Amino acid sequence: MTLRVTTPTDTDIVLTRDFDAPRRLVFATLTRPELLTRWYGARGWNLTECHMDLSVGGAWRFVSSGPGGERMTQRGVYREIEPPERLVYTERFDDQSYEGESLVTHILVEHDGRTTLTTTVRYASREARDTVLRYPMARGVGEAYDRLAELLEIEKRRDGLMNWTLEVVLVPVSDLDRAKEFYAGKLGFNVDHDTKISDEVRIIQLTPPGSGCSIVLAKGIGNTMAPGSLHGLQLVVSDLHKARAQLVDNGVDVSEIQVLGENPSPQPDPLDNVGFIHFADPDGNRWSVQQISTRP
Repeated sequence: MTLRVTTPTDTDIVLTRDFDAPRRLVFATLTRPELLTRWYGARGWNLTECHMDLSVGGAWRFVSSGPGGERMTQRGVYREIEPPERLVYTERFDDQSYEGESLVTHILVEHDGRTTLTTTVRYASREARDTVLRYPMARGVGEAYDRLAELLEIEKRRDGLMNWTLEVVLVPVSDLDRAKEFYAGKLGFNVDHDTKISDEVRIIQLTPPGSGCSIVLAKGIGNTMAPGSLHGLQLVVSDLHKARAQLVDNGVDVSEIQVLGENPSPQPDPLDNVGFIHFADPDGNRWSVQQISTRP
């Protein structure tokens, strides 16, 4: 499936591509940041900042990073949103070499489980459109759409599957009060509840700020793991230097920052994905902290 590029008017460029996926999935990849960041951009480019207010009149802003540390920022306002068939918004690049604002219209048509995505980009003038045509636009959009097709294959396999959400991880400790003070007082985990069912049974649930998964400290519920035997727990932060400083200030014995491998896309931060610190709780349960700066 190849990209088709036409110029039906003096100010328009029309891009058409067929995708082997239902249009609700294709529409989702155009409107959900967690999906956009996985395909948007030509090979070698990555969408590193994706801010969207998906409402009529809402603003959007994308920042992409490319080879050699290049950065590209584009922004606009949503004009029409009709899931899953139509999306219209304005677009302007911060450093564009042509005049005016563009109007982008996506139309999605589905037939037998396949979707034709037709994108019309209307420029402010013929001169602006011709300037864009002199760029390797078709190659860049074609490569981005190839990445989109690969993502859609993954999402199709996941589509319809039941969500299996990891809710809690039981952390084996010897002293509940000491562990609670460490996780709440030094790490800043939120105490969801501290429930004493009897003298023999007590359950404490804590959740790291921003996490969808919690930890449980407990006694009397049949846990057979030895205190301190749980290794490999991992947290993710957007700023590893700041996280380490916070842990040090709170008296946590934490490792220096370690770089494991090389980030293939060193912008916006070369520590992304490959930067780690490590620490243990008072019983010896071991944690790692990874930096991914694009996480909120």
